[in-house]
This record gives sequence, C-alpha cells and structure tokens, in this order.
Amino acid sequence: MFCPQCRSEYREGFTRCESCDVPLVAVLPPEAGDPSERDLVTVFETGDPGLLAMAHSILDEAQVPYLTQGEGIQDLFGVGRLGTGFNILTGPVHILVERASEAEVRQLLDGLEEDAAAHHSDDDATGDERDREPEV
Repeated sequence: MFCPQCRSEYREGFTRCESCDVPLVAVLPPEAGDPSERDLVTVFETGDPGLLAMAHSILDEAQVPYLTQGEGIQDLFGVGRLGTGFNILTGPVHILVERASEAEVRQLLDGLEEDAAAHHSDDDATGDERDREPEV
C-alpha cells in the first residue's frame, strides 16, 4: 500500500498515511513529469555526430526540453558507426519533444541537414582544389 501524496510505502493492513492523513492506494499514480507518461514525438534523427551536436546546441539555446534516444549506444557493440553514420544494430539517434512543441522545434531544426550538406559539399570542393597539381 502506498500514500498517493508522499509516496511512502506501508505494510498490508494500513489504510491511511500517518503523515498526510489520506487513504492509501494499492498502486502509485505516475509522478508528474514522468517521461513515460508524456506524448513524445521524434522531430529529428541522424547518425552524424556533427549534426547531432548542432541540433543539441539549437535546442539548448532555445531552452526547449528534449530527450535523445540511442545516443549513448552508438559505439557500444564494436561495429561503430560504419559508413551509414550510425550503428547498424541500434539505428540513428532520435531527438524527441512533447507533441505540443513539435511545430516550434521542427521550425528551429528546419534546414539543419541541408545546411550541413551544403557545408560538406563546400569542404569537398575546397579539398579538390587543394589536391590538384599546380598549373605551370
């Protein structure tokens, strides 16, 4: 038996919380803010550590609460990230937010992948120029 207010546990036979003076319940209700009770949606997924760092930075700067799924296990199984950018056993990292803030977060992260792709293509072009033999 549990107190729904202070969450203290009592032995069978007790019916009221000694501290709160409320009836005990057999199962505790979920705590407020319990992530398992939130309506979360994936707003971004990637295996690219650079893109992930930029997404973290954008969301932290905007002070948007978010969760990541799979970030800590990318390099765990000895396979690493390979050419896919993510561990093929675990998949890409997912950034999740509450459904109520989904539109705002998608707008914040809009264009992140395109900007990164443009940046990489600029790097490739610069790298190609450096690798060429100088003309005489």
